[in-house]
Amino acid sequence: NTETRGRKQKSRANILKAILFAYSIGVRSTRNIEDLCKHDTRFMFLIDRLDPPSHSTINKIINSLVTNIDDVLVEINKKIMEKDKDVDPNIVYIDGTKLEAYANKYTFVWKKAILKFKEKLIIKIKKLLPDLNKLIYKYDYSLIEDKDSYSSSELLDIVNTLNSIIDKKGITLVYGKGKRKVEIQRLFDSFNEYYSKMLEYVNHLEIIGENRNSYSKTDKDATFMRMKDDHMKNGQLKASYNLQIGIASEYVMAIGVYQDRTDFAPFIPFLNYFDSLYGYYPKYPVADAGYGCFDNYRFCFENNIELYQKYTMYSKEKEKKYKNNPFNKINFKIDEDGNYICPNNKKLVYAYDRKMKNSIYDAYYKIFKCNACSDCPLKDKCTTSKYGRQISVNEEFESYKQIVRDNLESEEGIRLRINRSIQVEGTFGVMKENLGFRRFTRRSKEKVKLEATLIAIGMNISKFHNKKYRTVE
Repeated sequence: NTETRGRKQKSRANILKAILFAYSIGVRSTRNIEDLCKHDTRFMFLIDRLDPPSHSTINKIINSLVTNIDDVLVEINKKIMEKDKDVDPNIVYIDGTKLEAYANKYTFVWKKAILKFKEKLIIKIKKLLPDLNKLIYKYDYSLIEDKDSYSSSELLDIVNTLNSIIDKKGITLVYGKGKRKVEIQRLFDSFNEYYSKMLEYVNHLEIIGENRNSYSKTDKDATFMRMKDDHMKNGQLKASYNLQIGIASEYVMAIGVYQDRTDFAPFIPFLNYFDSLYGYYPKYPVADAGYGCFDNYRFCFENNIELYQKYTMYSKEKEKKYKNNPFNKINFKIDEDGNYICPNNKKLVYAYDRKMKNSIYDAYYKIFKCNACSDCPLKDKCTTSKYGRQISVNEEFESYKQIVRDNLESEEGIRLRINRSIQVEGTFGVMKENLGFRRFTRRSKEKVKLEATLIAIGMNISKFHNKKYRTVE
């Protein structure tokens, strides 16, 4: 006989439908979703008139999506593209914004501070080395080498050595007021403390990693960044994430969460992430001046991606004052030998190569220097350096920038630029103002990514519904 006792098992698929619909109407609280499942007929229909799920069940289902939330986003977007033929997934407008993490304000750990404390700890260790070596030499232990750095395992070996001597000698450790410590106990206590501190510093540095300078103790994946909306008006840094989105025909095609404070670094990982979702790179990834740099241009060029990303000086170069300034390197003439000629007809000759800072490629700038600046009457207008005028040039980078200028100033480029500002900024406006999504409510990078993707899915469902039933007068 079929068992009929007990509660009927809830359908996870139906509850997921209710969750996605709730996000599409701007409801993110699990308790509010639970309440809607009890009293709203739309939600009752979605859960197939079963017993309404509790907020804890809803939260469990949301958390279970951590590993496959991208699949949900892709499947919904593919279904939208089947229905909405106007969507062009090859034109993707990319932009980023910083959103505050769910972390306390004063829980920062700074990389520079940890490195400074670690250096001071090494100095303390080196100061005690003579006394330590003098003591352990009496008991036939190998001497400790005087080095520039000590690992936590080396300090643990010292602590164990001192502990074994204390056990052999039968020394009783004393603590408290009025108790006098013998020399070996003083060394044992000091190195035990140094070992604990070194472990702490190493742990901090492992959490921070190589590519960031801080983290929050209450959300270790969050990085302290300068925010645009500074309500305290004091430039205080807040624990945040860098949210990157890619918009195609008003729909969020991809959304990523990064720890970088600028938009340069996430661009290539974001394009790779887009490729992992849909199996191709967008042909036209249009982005603002926060994304144009040598690494990003070369990556696009190597993968047959069009260059529609402004570089830093793009807008400045179009100003009349900048164009007419004879002291800008773009206005310097070049002679037959490849030397640059300044406004006073002095030569800037090739001096050396300088590696591009923070570049993932093996790229270099050519440095050109003028050796006749000391008595030049135009020196004050040309340079403030006491060594004379010098300029840096990378011909490959300059060729990329020329392609960008040609692309962006074409009719297609102007259309894409206008659409980028409308679609991306409009999406962030809906996200922050209409939905009130200005701060994450979950901790850790993967949970934050889950929350951001659910927001994106909800916005796509809402956008599709509005476009479908939009009346044209």
